[in-house]
Amino acid sequence: MIEQKATVASRSGEQVWVEAERQSTCGQCQARKGCGTGLLSKHVGKKFSRIAVKDDGELRVGQQVTVSIPEEALLTGAFMMYMLPLILLFTIAITVRLMGGELLQIVSGLLGLITGFVWVKHRMSHHDAGINVKPNEDFK
Repeated sequence: MIEQKATVASRSGEQVWVEAERQSTCGQCQARKGCGTGLLSKHVGKKFSRIAVKDDGELRVGQQVTVSIPEEALLTGAFMMYMLPLILLFTIAITVRLMGGELLQIVSGLLGLITGFVWVKHRMSHHDAGINVKPNEDFK
């Protein structure tokens, strides 16, 4: 289980938007003073990630929470987002190549890629990823 502290940024209906500061390992590295990544992060500033999660109404804006994401959900989401559209692109392009010309192969491959992205977006928006949000006890 991957856990991150976050703040409830806004709410709309049954969803709340939580915002967490992106963390890097620069703070724990011994070479942070001479490292280009560490110097760049000082100048760029803090970056935040926002995600929408379902809530039963107990969270309020500004509240500190802990967001936990199962490793399985993270790996499945990464596979679906990056690999599935590419697999569809190559599978459809190879299948069409056996049947027709090069232009048809290119168009079919791109349609397979787009279909993969649309399917992943639909699946991710209608599937519970198992992300849990619980209020921090010390904030109440």
